[in-house]
Formats: sequence, C-alpha cells, structure tokens
Amino acid sequence: MSTPEGDLALTVRELSNMYEEISLLYRMSEVFSFLSTDEICSRITEEALNTLGVRSAAVLFIDEKKQALYTKASLGTWDASKIFEKDEGVIWKAIASKKPAAFCRLPETEYQGYLPDVGSLMVCPLLGKAKTVGALLVADKQNGDEFFSSDSKLLMAISSQAGLAIENALLYSELESLLVGAIRSLVKALEASSCWTAGHTERVTEYALGIGRVLGLGDETLERLKISSLLHDIGKIATPKEILNKDRMLDYEEWLEIKRHPNRGAEILVELTQFEDIILSIKYHHEHWDGANGIYGLKGDEIPLMARILSVADAYDAMTSDRPYRAMMTPSEAIKEVTRCSGTQFDPEVVRAFLVWTDDVSRRRQVS
Repeated sequence: MSTPEGDLALTVRELSNMYEEISLLYRMSEVFSFLSTDEICSRITEEALNTLGVRSAAVLFIDEKKQALYTKASLGTWDASKIFEKDEGVIWKAIASKKPAAFCRLPETEYQGYLPDVGSLMVCPLLGKAKTVGALLVADKQNGDEFFSSDSKLLMAISSQAGLAIENALLYSELESLLVGAIRSLVKALEASSCWTAGHTERVTEYALGIGRVLGLGDETLERLKISSLLHDIGKIATPKEILNKDRMLDYEEWLEIKRHPNRGAEILVELTQFEDIILSIKYHHEHWDGANGIYGLKGDEIPLMARILSVADAYDAMTSDRPYRAMMTPSEAIKEVTRCSGTQFDPEVVRAFLVWTDDVSRRRQVS
C-alpha cells in the first residue's frame, strides 16, 4: 500500500530523472550544432560514459559498401578494432528494428559469445531523418548494477540528438567537399589562363594551412582558411590576359590593374553572405602589418587573421616561383626575406608560425 511519503519520494525521483534527461538534451543540442562528425562522436561517448557510469561506450558507423559496422569513437574497455559484419546479432537487430535494446545479463541470452567480454549491454540506433547512420552502445555499469529504465531513457536522449546531428554533419561535409571540388575546378581554369601561376593556388593553400595548424586554429577555421586560400586570386579572372602573361616587368598602370584583384575577388563573391569572413580575407590579403604600403591602409589587428596568413603564404610562393622579370629565390632566401619583413609587411606572430612550419617541413624531408 502506497503512502504519501512514498508517493512523494517516487514523484521526486521521476522529476529528478526527467530533469536530468532534459538537461542532457539541452547540453547536446547546444554543443552538437558547432561540431564536426568526429567531435560529435567523441562527445557522445564521453557523455554516455560519464552520465551512465559505464565501463565502456562506443559509437559504431555503418559502412554501406561493406555492410559492416566499425567503431567511429569509443572510450573505456571497448575493442575499437572489432568489425561487425551484418548478422542477426543484437547490434544489427537494434539497427534493423530502429529500437533500443537492453540486456542486463548478456551471457545468459541467445547472444552469449557475441560480445564475450561484456556482461550487460544497451544499444540505441542512431537515427537521422533520412537514414540510420549507426548505433550507440554502452556496456557494464562500473558499480555492477543492472541497467534501469532511467538509463535507457538517458541513452535514448543522447542517441536521438546525436543521430540528427551526425546526419547533418555528414551532409555538411559532403556539401563542403562538393564546394571545394567546384572551387578547385574554377581555380584550375583561372590558372590555365596564365603561364606564370600554374600550381600557385594549391601551394599557397598548403603553406597557409601549415601556418594555421602551428597557430592552433580549429578545424572549422582551417576549412575557412582553405577556401580563402583557394579563392584568394579569384579576382584575377577579370585581369586582362596580356597583363597576366606579360614576359617583361609590368609598368605602373599594369601594376595598378594587378592590385585591383583583391577587391574584384571580394565583389565576385559578395552574394555569398555565409562567406563574409572569407571575402574579407581575400579583399585584405595584400595589406601590410604596419599599414604603410597596403591597398586599403589597414594595419595590425585591423587586418583579418586569415588575410595575414594568406599574405605570408602568398608572398613566399611568389618569391620561390619563376617570374618573367626575376629569377626565383631559393627557399632559404625567401624565408630570410619573410623574416626581414616581419613587423612591417607581415604579422610577426604569423611569421613565427611560418618559421616553425618550414623548420618542421625541412626536418621531415631530411628524415625521408
């Protein structure tokens, strides 16, 4: 027979569980929208391990070509090397049914031997809007307890948010790859119009990303830097070919025409509102740190960081490439020149990162 005190305790416990679930959903929705697929999977396993107090947690992805499951992220005692071919096992069954499954004593069920090192298990499919991307599973409470319905609800709360977030991140990654592919094709067409700039854009992209990694830029910023690098000379599409291909020193008017390409690049991309930071990087990548000889007169931190990185990468490649009016420098000569211009033309912090990167590249080449 229930008592008021017992009913109150039960209500408090249910409200506590509900609050924990809502708090979890809020944390997940706040975090997931800003993360890559790998980062989402890492956060999922961390959240599941800590929230449910289990010995292991793992996110498995479906390899549609091989019809198998592989571990995308894991924590604890999970064997990340194990591949699960499509079968009638508990994980694939949960995916096929699109429903969670829980086993408090897995070795005592028909699935004994399926996961020989696991005593208790919960599996939730990761459901997107269009398809199932994989499964989230946890195994063995650290305190030896069984899994309760509240545990199942929490795991379902994590997986419901995660499935949509992962699907969105994968779609974003595919779109980003498509965009970068289209940009590379556009750049190749641009470089084909000039005999002096073939390969320039890809090299500048490599140098800029090397500098960016030394500076500790995050994955998202590095992707924006990559797009900025690939598009930094897009304004030259409006520069007359006879100027781009001139085999003698450019005169004053021709130099003025060349100097218009950053602004033209920004104008070409102006309708892409989601590219605002990229557009500004392209527009200002020929500004000087001290503000003395740039196109717009910006100086110091007024110049966007990605533009400051592009400035060094672009200048280094220009110096180490043949031009009709001068012979190319050796890498060591160009590095000395970049160092000499630190604090005037170039941001000193970016130059320091550039020197670290070039030293690292040089060491790796010596080893190989």
